[in-house]
Amino acid sequence: MNIKLQKKNLQLYTYVFILSLLAIVVLAFLIKSYQITDITLLIVFSILSAIAETFLIPLPVFGAISVSFALTFSSILLTDPLTAAIITVSGVFFRCPYVDGRGRVNILNSQIYKTIFNISQSIINAGIAGVIYVYTDKVFNFGFDFYNPIAGLLTLIVYLLLNSCFMAKLMSIILAESFANVWRNYLLGFINIALVSLLGIVIAFSYNSYSLGGILLFFIPLLLARYTFKLYLDMRKNYFDTINMLIRTIEANDPYTSGHSMRVSNYAESIARKLNLPQNKIDILKSAALLHDIGKIGIDKKILNKTGKLEDYEFEIIKKHSEIGATIISDLSYMANISDIIKHHHERNDGKGYPDGLSYNNIPLETSILTIADSFDAMTSDRPYRYALSLDDALEQIMSNSGTQFNPDITDNAIIALKETYLKLSQLNSG
Repeated sequence: MNIKLQKKNLQLYTYVFILSLLAIVVLAFLIKSYQITDITLLIVFSILSAIAETFLIPLPVFGAISVSFALTFSSILLTDPLTAAIITVSGVFFRCPYVDGRGRVNILNSQIYKTIFNISQSIINAGIAGVIYVYTDKVFNFGFDFYNPIAGLLTLIVYLLLNSCFMAKLMSIILAESFANVWRNYLLGFINIALVSLLGIVIAFSYNSYSLGGILLFFIPLLLARYTFKLYLDMRKNYFDTINMLIRTIEANDPYTSGHSMRVSNYAESIARKLNLPQNKIDILKSAALLHDIGKIGIDKKILNKTGKLEDYEFEIIKKHSEIGATIISDLSYMANISDIIKHHHERNDGKGYPDGLSYNNIPLETSILTIADSFDAMTSDRPYRYALSLDDALEQIMSNSGTQFNPDITDNAIIALKETYLKLSQLNSG
């Protein structure tokens, strides 16, 4: 374990060190090539950026979102790349956000590698994006006095790509995930950041037309945008808190399958990614996988935990858990979109499943994925009536039942994904 931790720390510190060297090179270029042209704007925007960064919004896993990008983008449009970089770094350097369990944090009580990373990427992102805007504006002389839409669009794309790549690489090291998977999640935030950039254009227009008064006028909507997004994240957090509570309820009723729902969710996500499903469908599938056995809370514990073979009438009772689960979930309006997946996760490709006897094309893809993930984890886990199958035996069962129990269109990809995820989970558990 210590060796793995040391290896991860070496990767992390090497990455941050290389990024800091790149930031020094970029900053040296900016200082040599540009001069600060508007001291007033630099001071005001730096203060506002620090305020916006102080009220940043922590993300559920790692990192945070700040509406200060509107000020960064606006400064790129109004001034030079050096000023834009300084404004962006000032926001990061002087911010004092509140963190649960720690209170207000700043550069003096934060981990040094995080401070170096944040400052370095701020210099690189704003500096390079600013240079892109300057050169593109010269090539395509188009638009308004304060804004060239062609240069602005290209600048936004470059900034988003740099920021997402730097953050994805950092998180891939910390979370031991592949860069591609982590980066794909960051793509979802592009729309939100692009919308914030529109507010940056409005701020640039206001400053260009009304000087400081216009800036202060539109800074209030900026904070309102931050508040609205925080409400969304709070709602999302409550959603997953509800899921976790329901999972604990399931496992309390059937402790023999403790961890089953989480593993099925991991397997289902892996298969979905192998099939290149969009992120919104992956999120729905993960939620359904976590709650697919919620209906078991309505089943007698004596039947659930029976060590011998089930009687026919007992099996009929067990079969009701998918419909019970769907009914429970459908009563929660913000989870209703996963109720059908839960209801049909025991359907079979040949139409011999339950509760409705659906077959092949009538079974949604997400349900077919969940069916394979659930079956695989059941096979590779000890149960009251049998021991777990080996990985190879379980995969052989998946293959031999392709076309009968499982959707043959996804079996090959599912086997690859299941094997990869099983070995990864086994490695994590052994560590």
